[in-house]
Amino acid sequence: MVYHEKAYAKVNLGLRVLNKRDDGFHPLKTIFHKIDLYDEILININESNETRVLITGNEEYINGGVDLMEKAALLFSRFANKNFEIKINIKKNLPFQAGLGGGSSDAATVLLTLNKHFNNILNNDDIMVLGLSLGSDVPFFLTGFDAAYGEGRGEILKEVESVNYPAVILKKNSDKVSTKEAFRLLDERKEVCDTFPSWPLEINKWQAELINDFDIIQNIRKEDEFKLLAKKARYNTTSGSGSCQLLVFSTEEEVNEFLKVPSSYLMLTTKLKSSLHKN
Repeated sequence: MVYHEKAYAKVNLGLRVLNKRDDGFHPLKTIFHKIDLYDEILININESNETRVLITGNEEYINGGVDLMEKAALLFSRFANKNFEIKINIKKNLPFQAGLGGGSSDAATVLLTLNKHFNNILNNDDIMVLGLSLGSDVPFFLTGFDAAYGEGRGEILKEVESVNYPAVILKKNSDKVSTKEAFRLLDERKEVCDTFPSWPLEINKWQAELINDFDIIQNIRKEDEFKLLAKKARYNTTSGSGSCQLLVFSTEEEVNEFLKVPSSYLMLTTKLKSSLHKN
């Protein structure tokens, strides 16, 4: 059976990183919010005596390693005690190692599609356990929420009201930040602060209240060009652990004016995704 799926990206509106736990992980406090950028995934699942995974379309960014989608499929096979052949073709629209959760969203999409194919053989708790073993962002994508308050490693999630402000993603093509490296750099340079506000829907409060600790390790934020562009937005922040920068605006007119400013950065226009607000 063939499934056509969209794996949406996310941004973090504020991200506080607490002291490393004994198990090596860092507790977080954040607001996850989907945006309307996504990878396009074609998934073909067939009967087989043994589990086989074939992925195409990811060759440019996987660099010979094991893709998170393959890990998700193999993990599901073992946990659900099901064998299958799964062929995945992905059109990668989301930047790699950019803080948008692209790999995590892709993996979550594979888990959810396999579970749907096998008539929801795994319950929600089981799926969340599998997702967390793959990465801290995966549980959010498994919930189906547009926005959520996240704690723990990202697995303690409470749905919050979503918003639909327009936004622009800024990226330097040369910048890629692995999650592991981002946390290492942050451990060397930050002071721990565990304060985090309730979800302030009013955008004029975001810059003061929704702080991302990873801002301090992003070299792009030190550049004069970025500082000039950031002033034109209502809110600017690092997306997740980086390297993309999120600029949020109140109206489409503000975005259109912003895009007239010359820039050397890659720019992607988007919107904070909200099923509550239909245009």
